[in-house]
Amino acid sequence: MSKEVMPFGLMYKKMVDGKYVNSIDLREDLKDSLVFCDAINTESEQNKKLVHKNQLHFVLATDSAGLYGVHVEQGSYRTFAKLLEDTPAVVAGKNFISNTIKDLLELTAYLHEQGIFHICYSPNNVFARKGDDAPMLLFHGSAYHAMNDQQALYGDDASFIAPEVIEEGTFDARADIYSLGKFIEFLYRHAEVPIELKSVIKKATNPDPEKRFQTPEEMQKCITNRQNTRKSVVSFLAAMLIAAVAFGLYFTLVPDREEIEFVNPVTETVDLEDIEEGYDPTADLGQPMDTTVGKIDEKKMREHQAKAEQIFRKNFTREAEQILTKIYSNERMNTTEKKFLTSNKATLDELVQAQVKLGNEAGLSESRSQLIGGQIVEQITNKLKKEMMAKEEKKNKEEE
Repeated sequence: MSKEVMPFGLMYKKMVDGKYVNSIDLREDLKDSLVFCDAINTESEQNKKLVHKNQLHFVLATDSAGLYGVHVEQGSYRTFAKLLEDTPAVVAGKNFISNTIKDLLELTAYLHEQGIFHICYSPNNVFARKGDDAPMLLFHGSAYHAMNDQQALYGDDASFIAPEVIEEGTFDARADIYSLGKFIEFLYRHAEVPIELKSVIKKATNPDPEKRFQTPEEMQKCITNRQNTRKSVVSFLAAMLIAAVAFGLYFTLVPDREEIEFVNPVTETVDLEDIEEGYDPTADLGQPMDTTVGKIDEKKMREHQAKAEQIFRKNFTREAEQILTKIYSNERMNTTEKKFLTSNKATLDELVQAQVKLGNEAGLSESRSQLIGGQIVEQITNKLKKEMMAKEEKKNKEEE
């Protein structure tokens, strides 16, 4: 069976009494170290008492020559280094990284309550359970603090260990914070680190322990708050996009202003000689119109227009609110601008059709119904945008 390299040895499937077991064969130099053997015996006793869904358990494996390794509990596991080597795209899975970080921080907080520190969150020292890729831990470094040379103990994986552990052999919760920051940084080695995690990683991996997060709970709270802030910004931008679409629709509905060309009257000079010969200038103007014929009652006309507009406003407001509410959904908002506009084209077409239909029924001119319709769309959009932002703020407060 293929073997995976870990800081303390090699992990592989081994046949024992007719069954395959997860076996870790320890490095020769560690098996020969009395200090290490005492340390792993101490951790074996601690391990029996740990109860957490992300904690692996093991038993010591011996033969006639003595201790040669450990047997890990049943299941199928591989290191994170192997997982990312085999399926690098797994990091792009929905919530994969956030769930991994959350699980590790929760387990770390639990270990700290027991007075245990993991020290090295190298991808070669963090396991992934096959099936759901949940992170699992084994070999907590605080049990091996008596090993004077931590650099030699962890080899190449020592780059994931806090500098004070390597240089001074001292550690506390902040040492695990540093190593976790390095682990998160590793997960994004082939991708852009999300903006909400950049400052988290920077603070967690600060060489000065005093400037790091002091506890796993504090680090998790910071991550959650920044993620909520990002969601709020995304929701706000989505709302702005919807408002932009609505304003675009508004300008589509409002008729273009027609440019009217005013013609100045031509001043014609009358020759005095024409007047002397009997020229009558009023003859060219025709007979005066009877201003009383066909005169329209302007007051009744205004009343009729106002009534028609009132009916249109009432009916179109109801229709527009039902149509625009369809746009305000998580499925439609959590997408790109291109997809957003494509998915909502039919909805906007429906809005225009409703405006035309109701305008005709109310007896309004097309230009008037378009103008009023654009105003109504703008009012409803602003209302729905405010409601959405209020819900998002309430949700963020509840999560905090």
